[in-house]
Amino acid sequence: MKTAPPPAVEAQLATLLSQPGQAVKARLLQRAQASSLRHQAYLTLRREQYRWQPTAPGIRQQPLRQDDAVSVSLLQLDAGAVLALPDGAQAAELLVVQGELHAPGLHAGDRVGPQAYLTWCASAAPSRWRAAETTLAYVRVLRDEQALPPLEARWWQMAVQQAGAPRQRRWLPSRAGVRVMPLCGDAEVVSMLVHFEPGGTVPDHHHALDEDCLVLDGDMFLGDILLRPLDYQLAPAGGGHFGEMSEGGVTFFFHGAVDPVLRA
Repeated sequence: MKTAPPPAVEAQLATLLSQPGQAVKARLLQRAQASSLRHQAYLTLRREQYRWQPTAPGIRQQPLRQDDAVSVSLLQLDAGAVLALPDGAQAAELLVVQGELHAPGLHAGDRVGPQAYLTWCASAAPSRWRAAETTLAYVRVLRDEQALPPLEARWWQMAVQQAGAPRQRRWLPSRAGVRVMPLCGDAEVVSMLVHFEPGGTVPDHHHALDEDCLVLDGDMFLGDILLRPLDYQLAPAGGGHFGEMSEGGVTFFFHGAVDPVLRA
């Protein structure tokens, strides 16, 4: 069912169409209105909106979203700050965005840098990470497995099974101008990094689960919404992405269900 534009927008369109040479402006206004309607339930947080709050010695948090089951945040760690699994958390996933973390006994120089990824539970080693320098990390925490949709609950089971030190992963071709780095999951639900070459795009698609997206480098359009480095978006289950593309190239983190149209 389509939602009609507000009367004020209809009047503006009619005025533009009645004026010579204004058809292009009218089409642009129609496009912006359609994109706004399609994405009105989405949560988009800009890096300029972030308000960092101290949560532990040397650690500041920017909450991104929280519901009964999951909380998502960015963490800023000063050099030497120690990061542990939050109290009450059943499991977590962590992506190093900037800087380095290290833990006793970890191979590869005991350090993991940008785009290193791991899943975490209380019974897996290492249980704590220390910032080797000023570090920014994306963390998604499971607080109540009973509140999860079945597909998301299955993803967390996979996350717990592979919890521990980061593993070597590689980029895989997906479609023309797009490659992916699967981090945890399967063909139906996954956390992964996605890279678009300049001009890269994917077909319009829908979401069976809430979808988290954090831009790491470059920029991208979702319809007429521009996302830049460290901008975050939550796309709710039941919605979709339309006009997803990057003019100059982009790398972003994604967690959610994989629509069948994207599995080709």
